[in-house]
Amino acid sequence: MATKLIVNADDFGRTHSVSEGILRAHKEGIVTSTTAMMNMPGVAHDLQKAKAEAPDLGMGVHLNFTVGRPLLPVEWVGSLVNEQGHLLSQEVIQANPARLDPDELKSELKSQISTFNNVMGRAPDHLDVHHFVHIHPHLFAVYLDLATEFNLPVRVPFPRTAAAFAAVDGLPGLAGGMSKARLEPLLLEDWRLLAKRTIRSTDHCQLGFYGEGATLANLLGLLDALPDGVTELMTHPGLADDVLRTESGYSLEREQEMAILTHPTVKARIKELDIELVTFAALKA
Repeated sequence: MATKLIVNADDFGRTHSVSEGILRAHKEGIVTSTTAMMNMPGVAHDLQKAKAEAPDLGMGVHLNFTVGRPLLPVEWVGSLVNEQGHLLSQEVIQANPARLDPDELKSELKSQISTFNNVMGRAPDHLDVHHFVHIHPHLFAVYLDLATEFNLPVRVPFPRTAAAFAAVDGLPGLAGGMSKARLEPLLLEDWRLLAKRTIRSTDHCQLGFYGEGATLANLLGLLDALPDGVTELMTHPGLADDVLRTESGYSLEREQEMAILTHPTVKARIKELDIELVTFAALKA
């Protein structure tokens, strides 16, 4: 079986500088795919630029209900927002995930997908989610409903079996650093929900290139250990501007990721290992 790799850059449209860094990581490096945050100011402009300058870049939607304001009127999605009309933070949702109404969440996320369609004149090629609070089963069910309704592949950001979960030492950034003991019952229910659907996804999802793991040595090691089949590598390249530094705890690290993802040693190692760089379009319907 061939070894195929989707290198997805999350957070397209988070700021113009993040989008610019992602485009650079695609043009000069190994990024093959990105997902856009459709409720961010200026994302439509950035998507049009990507459409003109990077026609081979895979484009999905980075479904977002933890940053910024909703696309829908706040009175329609009251369970998703705070008193100021901003989407609830990851930490607030984590403390009480049951407060989110699944129907309101589905309406907002459908609006984000439809907005992508309107901007780009076509459907996205896959879905994933900003942060990982959607692993709570009643939110994960909404995610799977959207994948089914729009017939799109999705990122499954956790091990697919109990044995694989038990073998993992850590789950970087997954659900705000939740312990394995707290994660396990959630994943048991998520696995049950997945088993009831025919959902397209990659064979593997690699989350290890993030934070302290965003080093050249670590990325080369991940490439060396890449299994057969299709793997998605989650990345967050970008350029850090004042807005990002103010609003995000992950800013200068994006420039480090961009430098590594465009490093000639990385491109040489991919060629040496005969890894095929692909997009989510490789997951045929």
